Amino acid sequence: MSIMSPIPALRGPEGTGLRVEGQALLLRRAREELHIPLKAVARVRVEGRTVAVELTAPVGAAPHVQRFADVDEAAATAFADAVNAALPEQPEAVDGSGYISSNRLGDPSVTKIYRVIKWGALYGTLAIVALCALVIVTGHAAAIIIITPSGFLGLFFLVLGWATSYPSREERYLRRQGVTVAAERAPGERVTYVYTDPDGLSRTVQKVADTWTIDVAYDPQDPGRVGVLRSRTARAVDYALLGSGLLIGLSGAAGAIACTVLALLGVGGL
Repeated sequence: MSIMSPIPALRGPEGTGLRVEGQALLLRRAREELHIPLKAVARVRVEGRTVAVELTAPVGAAPHVQRFADVDEAAATAFADAVNAALPEQPEAVDGSGYISSNRLGDPSVTKIYRVIKWGALYGTLAIVALCALVIVTGHAAAIIIITPSGFLGLFFLVLGWATSYPSREERYLRRQGVTVAAERAPGERVTYVYTDPDGLSRTVQKVADTWTIDVAYDPQDPGRVGVLRSRTARAVDYALLGSGLLIGLSGAAGAIACTVLALLGVGGL
């Protein structure tokens, strides 16, 4: 059955929402959008201020449910009644979770990292310029020859170290707070592995490996936030490289500051 009249969309906090688009429901969450064809929906229920989209399921199997919370109860009831009236007839009971597809939206954590990198680079550059201006106005302009390369070298490695530390910090979080499962290689694929979240949705993760299964961990509050679990050796190498980069960065920054101090003190002819 087709939908003859528009059904008002439901709005949630922070840009989330649930609406009808053609012959599908679009459930937008903080970090992803789910495309749920109406043929995969058994019914839509209202549980207080939460809309529960119950998917079709084979006879005897427990149906999976996708929920959208924090909406107006009256609007949710009207939305559920309208969608239920528009659902197509189901000739046979099938697993509706197999029809769902997801689109990952921008990760707030990554956005935060980019913001830190941008402002860190800006403030670091301003600090270096300030040091150079200080030695110039105090009559020690020759110190710029050391301050500039040392300062920017330190800034580069500090910013790079912060950026490259994100995967390690993300894996550390998922190891502690996430759910660990085995992801199986997708048929006909070499680097794509599939795992199933608690709602029955099949999700993919990319990894170059010679095994049929890999261990992954996902956030139970956001099953699309997933990471491949690496060996201790791989993590140790990663931490060693990260530590080396940060050490170089701190050394460069310290060198620029020390050169400025020495120049102001008139040590070494600077």
